[in-house]
Amino acid sequence: MAVATGLKLRGAGGRLTARLVPSGVDQLRDRDQVLVGRAGGATRSLSLEQYSIYGNRVVLKFRGVDDAAAASGLVGQDILIPCNGLVDLPEGSYYIFRLVGLTVRTRDGREIGKVREVVQTGGTPLLAIEPLPGTKAQEEILLPAARSICTAIDVAAGSITIEPPEGLLELYGI
Repeated sequence: MAVATGLKLRGAGGRLTARLVPSGVDQLRDRDQVLVGRAGGATRSLSLEQYSIYGNRVVLKFRGVDDAAAASGLVGQDILIPCNGLVDLPEGSYYIFRLVGLTVRTRDGREIGKVREVVQTGGTPLLAIEPLPGTKAQEEILLPAARSICTAIDVAAGSITIEPPEGLLELYGI
């Protein structure tokens, strides 16, 4: 799982910076090793010497990467951790990557589509739902990921049950 993406050089001392993947939890805390590479591709394990978080960015220093020349080979890669190394979230909270691909259904069992991505808005995130083939919806459906709308999330069953406000689905022709 990616915790930060798009490593870039930061100065001459081998430091790098990357954009954090929103999760609300510091996934680097108490971690000595991280994987650097691309999800699903080749990775290598590096020792995390130091890091600092500034808003939605992280500045990292890896052990043995002491200058810009050594750090340049990491540019463009991501910081990953194994899924079994994730921090447990509070009850009712979910990692974004676990929501992608879930089937969205209304309370009466009508399938709407699958979550394609979770869009961060600065407020309530939006579920970008790819409508089912053959439905009237011609575009992705944007649905607030609010507890009042997403009444049940069952990652194990692969589904999200929704109770949308009246008229919302009709805007998309559903």
